[in-house]
Amino acid sequence: FFFVALNAFSDMLSGWQGARPDLCQAADPMFSNAQQRASVKLLPLVVAFIAGFVITLLTFVVWDPKAATVSSSLYFTAVQGPARVRLPVLRANPQPSTSLDISGSLNSLPQTPPQIRRRDALLAPTAAATAFGLLLPQRGVAAPVPRDYSLLWAADSLQSTDFDPENYAAMRDDEDRTSKFEKAIARRLAHKPNEMVVLDVGTGPFALLAIAAAKAGAKKVYAVEATPEVAELARNEIRKQGIPDGVIEVLEGYSTEVELPEKVDLLVGEIIGSVATEESVYSTIRDAQARFMKDPYNAASYIPQRVQTLIAPVSWPFHYMVAAEGRKAAGLVDEEGPIRLNCNEETVALMADAQIMEDFRYDSPNLPGASWELAKPLTFEVSGARLKENTEAYGKSLGFDGPDVNNIARDVASGWSGLAMWPRLILDESIPGDEFVVEARGKRGAPQKSHWQTVLALMPPRPLPLQEGTAITVEARADFKGTVDPAVYELISHVSAA
Repeated sequence: FFFVALNAFSDMLSGWQGARPDLCQAADPMFSNAQQRASVKLLPLVVAFIAGFVITLLTFVVWDPKAATVSSSLYFTAVQGPARVRLPVLRANPQPSTSLDISGSLNSLPQTPPQIRRRDALLAPTAAATAFGLLLPQRGVAAPVPRDYSLLWAADSLQSTDFDPENYAAMRDDEDRTSKFEKAIARRLAHKPNEMVVLDVGTGPFALLAIAAAKAGAKKVYAVEATPEVAELARNEIRKQGIPDGVIEVLEGYSTEVELPEKVDLLVGEIIGSVATEESVYSTIRDAQARFMKDPYNAASYIPQRVQTLIAPVSWPFHYMVAAEGRKAAGLVDEEGPIRLNCNEETVALMADAQIMEDFRYDSPNLPGASWELAKPLTFEVSGARLKENTEAYGKSLGFDGPDVNNIARDVASGWSGLAMWPRLILDESIPGDEFVVEARGKRGAPQKSHWQTVLALMPPRPLPLQEGTAITVEARADFKGTVDPAVYELISHVSAA
């Protein structure tokens, strides 16, 4: 027990301090220069030895024996798609890492990204806090005086022509998204079989929606793809699917730059970001309304018909690690801007019900131009029921009982980290219920598998302890420069005492 604990803490502390560059390099390329920067220091090792002894005693007294199989710390990815966040966690029975050869078949890509369990997420900050009393908030902290926080960031230039096969495979394998799109397309084209002309914006290497339209009876499909390499893959996939020549025509370039020989009846496309508008959907649809659509202000001319961005205040245990060590020391690639987490990530816990931040209808004649701003600030009230649920979930995740565990779980659940955002797509508003609604997260914001990410904007510098009934007011605005330039977003929050 002692040597397991010592090894785990030694790896964890030395990884944070840069004293084990061999671990860092093996686990993540972003630490490629760690060898030159690192210097082994005596103090972290002494502290690790003492911490190992303390944890050994705790192991014999209160710990589930199974937890003692924890191995040395690994850098374990917590995001889906391009690696943005790599966090040091202690994991039981680690699996060997794998590398992706993008020259291989797209069909061989991993379909399910690795996940961090609640217990794993809490284990590192909880153990460190138990040993040093540094990271977790003190008990009995009163509700804060009014405080203001803001965050300004530019979305990634997601319209770039970089070919990312892993992202495309994730979209293909998002069963909820893909199946509902195919069903909605078939339903729309069934009204006029072999008569309708379809435009697929951003067809991708699998040409999923274009092929779905062709198989559903479209007379002609124009599939637009900005990346030549991806466009060629799309042509190959269309041939493999046995689509007759001439039914689907792949056009290379941005939709705002290509020309079509005729107007279209239906526009389909999934150009929605994890913040819905970050992939330049406004400028794309505004241009399509003006140049491509036969009936631009009819909702039946589009799939999806409406997209939204949901937002909610959340707690996130890793925020304590970020606050204590700094963003890069804690494994974050960027020094600023939001963190992108898998939508199936259980450590993101809502403190209040989500509300709609963005609401964008494709058939609107009044689409925003260069910017948008919330007409009225959103107000969230910290929910006592959610705090109780999150406390119980955090407590169970630790795997052992006791008053200290309950206190830690309660403190983590009540620590406000920031604002989480994710998209919702409404494919067909004429059908009630959720049959044609694609949700990145589940009911009440619950985690679920999705190719989209949860965008977490850390607002306070460290988790802010909040009580039931505390009000968080949020303002939001965005500036759009065009199809290629990234959108710029700003969130402003105001916390009022309960």
